Parts: sequence; structure tokens; C-alpha cells
Amino acid sequence: MSADNTAIEERIRAYHARKDMRGAATLLLETYSRELFGFLVSRLRDRDAAVEVFGIFSEDLWVGMPNFRWQCTARAWAYALIRHAASRYQLHAHKQLARNVALTEASAFQDVAERIRTDTALAFRTATKSRVAELREQLPLDEQTLLILRINRGLDWLEIARIMTLGPDAADGPALRTEAARLRKRFQLTKESLRRMAQSAGMLEESE
Repeated sequence: MSADNTAIEERIRAYHARKDMRGAATLLLETYSRELFGFLVSRLRDRDAAVEVFGIFSEDLWVGMPNFRWQCTARAWAYALIRHAASRYQLHAHKQLARNVALTEASAFQDVAERIRTDTALAFRTATKSRVAELREQLPLDEQTLLILRINRGLDWLEIARIMTLGPDAADGPALRTEAARLRKRFQLTKESLRRMAQSAGMLEESE
């Protein structure tokens, strides 16, 4: 984690410790919204759907913040929440998902969340897709997610294990380390698969 991110995490935790959940949630969103929205766009391949899921995630964030146990960073917790929100959306894409809470209970946070969602979506409107990103989209969804979390986001393997399988409240221990090792091996196999795809597409020279 960078020094900047460490400082942000400490500030979020300080808000949380003094029971200022709106302050903690707002700082988390303001800091990580762009990368979280980018994760959604990569996963859903639909900016309108990403906007919808980001709204669901914001509500999950508000509801969950008081019970966040700090077994991982706030950033990793946010990725776990947003991945779960995206999975719910994809599973129930044929119907409107029920909202978790009437955010009139926290109207100030609702206003902030809506502003951040709108600003972030606008920033991504003109984003272009690389050839590597196009190749990644041919991989299974979980393998795409592994590549994004490790390569693009630089998360460590324990955080990735919490995000993808064990949940953000998983305690440090053998089960978490075993799952992290499994995902790391899968990541290596995925990178090899992506490299073969790039070679077949003429993006890399064949090995001698």
C-alpha cells in the first residue's frame, strides 16, 4: 500500500473510531470511487449498469460501515462490497433490486454519494479500451477479476482472498493463507493463458 493510501486509511479509521460513519463513508467514496467504478465497468461492460450498481454499492457501504470490523483495509472491504453488489445485479438483472435503506435517514451522505457517482461516471465516458483489455474480456469473469485486483489495483493476496471468496471479515489464519495461495496459483495460470491469447493475436512474438 502506498504512503498516500496508508494515510487515507488511517483517516477513514479515525472517523470510524469516533462514530462518524458519514465522514468515514464519504472519505472512502471520495478516495476510491474512480477505481471502484472502473472495476465495475470492466466487470459489467456496461456503463449504465455500472452507474446502477455503484448506487447499490453506496447504500451497502452506508448500511455496513458501523459494523465494519477492520480485518482488512477499507479499500479491500469496498471491493468486496462492490463485487457482491455486481453479482447480485447480474443474478437479478431481469428485475429491479430492492434498496437496502431509505437514504433519507442520511440525506447528506446520499447527496455526496450521488455527486461522486455522477462525476465518476462522466470521467469514464471518454475512456478508451486497450487491446489487452479486449483480450481480458475473453477470460472467465473471476479470472478477469483476479487480474484487475492484482495487476491494476496492486492488492495483496490476503486482501484478494477476502474480496473474492472468504469475505472481508475473514480473520488472519491458515484458511485465509491457503485461499490466498490458491488464488495466486490461479493468477499465474491466468497470466499464462492471457499470454498465449496475446501471441495468437499477434501482440507478442512467439518464444524461440
